[in-house]
Amino acid sequence: MKIAVLAVTENGLIIADRMKTRFDDELEIFAPPETGRDNPWLLDLVSEIFLDYDGLVFISAVGIAVRAVAPHLRDKTVDPAIVVVDEAGAFSVSLVSGHIGGANDLAIKVSDAVGAIPVITTATDIHGKPALDLFMKELGLKTDDMPRLTRVSSGILRGESACIFADIGLGRWGDRVRAVYSVRPLDQLKRYGSAYEHVVIVVDEEVPQVRPGTLILKIRRVYAGIGSRKGVTLDEVRDAIRSALGSQGLHLHNLKGIASIDIKNEEKAFYEAAEHFGVEVQLYPADKLDAVAVNKSDFVKEKVGADGVCEPAAILVSEGGTLILPKTVHGKVTVALAEQG
Repeated sequence: MKIAVLAVTENGLIIADRMKTRFDDELEIFAPPETGRDNPWLLDLVSEIFLDYDGLVFISAVGIAVRAVAPHLRDKTVDPAIVVVDEAGAFSVSLVSGHIGGANDLAIKVSDAVGAIPVITTATDIHGKPALDLFMKELGLKTDDMPRLTRVSSGILRGESACIFADIGLGRWGDRVRAVYSVRPLDQLKRYGSAYEHVVIVVDEEVPQVRPGTLILKIRRVYAGIGSRKGVTLDEVRDAIRSALGSQGLHLHNLKGIASIDIKNEEKAFYEAAEHFGVEVQLYPADKLDAVAVNKSDFVKEKVGADGVCEPAAILVSEGGTLILPKTVHGKVTVALAEQG
C-alpha cells in the first residue's frame, strides 16, 4: 500500500517516525507547516492528497480526522483506508473502508508498529464471520449491486442461510467461508438455489437466469500488456505477470489475455506464457499502440518504433479498459494491467 501519515503535533511525528522504521509499505509523513499552523492546513492537505494514497493514517483526535475526510468520502468501494492513532499511541482505530479499502488490516499493522491496541468495529469481524466484501476483495470479484451485498451480509449476521455457487477455487478463504456459507458448483444453482434464504453466485461473463434477490459477483477481467528484451524465457514472463497480478490483489482467474507489439511475434515465451495461463496473445502494430499511448517514451520509440508498448497494449486488448497498474519493470520484462469495464 501507498500510505500517507498525517501528524498534527510534535509527539505525533515521533509516532510517525516509529511507523516508518517498521513498515514495508511505501509511507510518506506529512507534518504541520513551520508557519501558519492556525490556518486550515490539514483540510487543504487532505483535499490535495486524498485520492493519491491507498491509506491515510491520522495521528490525531478522531474528530479531527472525521472533519478532514468527510467532504471527500464517496463509497467504500473507492475510498482509501482511513486509520486514526491517538497521540499517546494507545489505540489504532479503523475508521473508513475497513474491508475493501483495507483499513482493518492497516489498523492492525499500525498497532503492531507502534504498540497500540487495534480498534475494529465492523460487524462481521466482531461476530467472527467472513465478510462478503472482503471475500470479494481477496478473490478479485466485483458487484454492481452494493445494496444487495449489504442485505445479504445483514442476513448472514442474523443467522439466515446462504449459499455461494461458484466454479473458482476459494483458496485460503475456503474453510472460513464454509463455516458460515454453503458452497456449491455453479451448475447446481438451478437444483439447489431455492433451498437457501440468500444466494450468491460468482460468474465470469454470462450471467445465468437467477431468482430475484440473487447477489451476482463478477470476476474482474484483467489484461496484461507486456514488453521485454529479446530472448526472454517463459519463467521470466510468467513470473512478471504473476507478480503484477499479486501486486493488485488479483488471481490467475482474473487474467483474461496478454498483449504486446507485433514485432514480438517470434517471442516464443509470450505464447508459452499464454498457454500456461490459458489465455490468448494479441499483438498490435505501432500505430495502434501510439493511438492510445498515455506515457510516451523516446527510448521505447527508438527501440521498437512505438511510443509505448505494455500500457497501450493492455488498454487495447481490454477494449479500452482502465489502466490499474502502469508500466512496471520485472527484470527483463515490463508489465501493465488494464481492467475491462
